[in-house]
Amino acid sequence: MSDTPSDRDETWTGDTDPRPLALYRAGFGALLCAEALGRVPYAPELYSSEGFHRSRFHVPLPSPGVSYVVVLAAALASAAVSLGWRTRAAALTAMALWGWLFAIDQINEKALHSLALVVLALLALSDAGAVGSLDALRARRAGAAPITRVWITPKRLLQLHFAQVYFFAGLGKLFAAGWVTGQVLSLSASSRWATGAGLWVAGWMPETAWRALALLTILYEIVGPWLLFVPWARPWVLALGLSFHLGIQVTLGVGWLGVHFMLALATLYPAPTTWRRVFEAATALRGRAVASDAPPVQTPRA
Repeated sequence: MSDTPSDRDETWTGDTDPRPLALYRAGFGALLCAEALGRVPYAPELYSSEGFHRSRFHVPLPSPGVSYVVVLAAALASAAVSLGWRTRAAALTAMALWGWLFAIDQINEKALHSLALVVLALLALSDAGAVGSLDALRARRAGAAPITRVWITPKRLLQLHFAQVYFFAGLGKLFAAGWVTGQVLSLSASSRWATGAGLWVAGWMPETAWRALALLTILYEIVGPWLLFVPWARPWVLALGLSFHLGIQVTLGVGWLGVHFMLALATLYPAPTTWRRVFEAATALRGRAVASDAPPVQTPRA
């Protein structure tokens, strides 16, 4: 059987279409930039020598004024990743800055910190800036040929990273008191983390439904991530996962973490044939839009 690009996209060491990884890079950088900007007003309390911290690492603490600069620099580096400007250097810079912030304070959103650090390392290893980036625009203006295939292994490592996060989160819930019974979910929907929609659901949802939802969550997190690597199961797992995270975002105030997972599910896991159809449809729509904007051709009179 011939080795087509679509076939090679399902391997672990070949090459792949660079566009899905570029979409993930752009979205991830934007989300990380928004997260950093949201922390700027609280930088002295979170990260300065005058704030309150809990850390296992002995790292230098910036002054209150410098803490603003560090968080703003993390936002700028994350924005550079999103735009694909000096992509590898931007990813390494963002990783260093977010790593410093994580080393200072492990109270605030430590799951997001660890997730971001691994992703930034893998993006620095990858060719995520090959297309859809300022780097690609600069290369095109310099006369370089467009890049149509990139090394697939960093993308595969990103897939494994998110899969293991799901898996170990599910194991933790399985052995945590109150999770299997649904108590944790029901209490969360009535806590300060709940949104208006969450409080509304908590007002009428019966105990048996909470328990069923908790068991489904644990089952999805333990089994679902590995089924993402099975072609026939992938569409169903993606649909369930996106619905799962959307429900959490609507009912609980959990920040950007759930959106990160939705972005990863939507960009890193769909089959190559799915992406090819999406990009072909987008190209066709763009072609029709350009044709409709073109001025009418004037035919000379006899």
